This record gives sequence, C-alpha cells and structure tokens, in this order.
Amino acid sequence: MTSTGVRDGLLAFYDAFDTHDPQEFAARLSESEGVSVIGSAPGEGHEGRTAWIDAYTNGIAAAGIKLVTGGDARGWQLGEAGFALDEPSFVLPDGSRLQTRLTAVLAREDGQWRIVHLHFSVGVPDEAALENSER
Repeated sequence: MTSTGVRDGLLAFYDAFDTHDPQEFAARLSESEGVSVIGSAPGEGHEGRTAWIDAYTNGIAAAGIKLVTGGDARGWQLGEAGFALDEPSFVLPDGSRLQTRLTAVLAREDGQWRIVHLHFSVGVPDEAALENSER
C-alpha cells in the first residue's frame, strides 16, 4: 500500500545526506545486515554499513555534494519493509547536476524508516549503453 511514512523516510535520508555530518547520515541507515548502495558508475557501490559511512565521510561529505529530490518521491509499505522511487539529482559544489533514478529499500526500526539499500542509475538510450559496453 502507498506509504507517506516510507516516502518521508527517504526524504529524511536526503536531509541527513545534505548535512555532511557522518553521524546524521549514519542515523538514517538501517542497523540490519545487508545495508548497501549501488552507484551509477561502473563498479561504484558499497556493501556494509561501515563501508558506506566511510565512503560518505571521506568522499561525498568532504566534497560538499548534495542530493536533491526529484519532487515526485513515492513510497510503499509491506509490513515493516518499504520501498521507494524517486529521480533525485546530485548537486556538485560547482553547481552542476547529475540527474539519477533511484530505487530504495527501507525498514522500520524503532519507529523510523531507515535505508537498507539504494540503487542509483542514470538513464541513457539503449544504443548509447550498447556502444559503451564491453563485449
């Protein structure tokens, strides 16, 4: 069923991301096993809560990168699990933007919706993806 709580959990993650405070960021991540992120670049991603927090602290927060909602975040709930969709942009310090697509898995822990998994992608035409892939 549609869930504003799950959507709001995703938006709270964006807010924490933008603080550039590793403790705020970590507070929005699940404590469960399997916490992970898949980025949009080949080989980009982090498995495990600690690895993801370290990458955030030493990369994104240090660089001042922001994450801005696409404005149409949606969430759904199945018991204590939820999933969400959005089209957020990463905003670099020089103001340039990387438009992405996002699927998110969240879990309700201690009354809060927290991120378990995020998968970012960048939409490109199939022809462009085929031209750039190794055969």
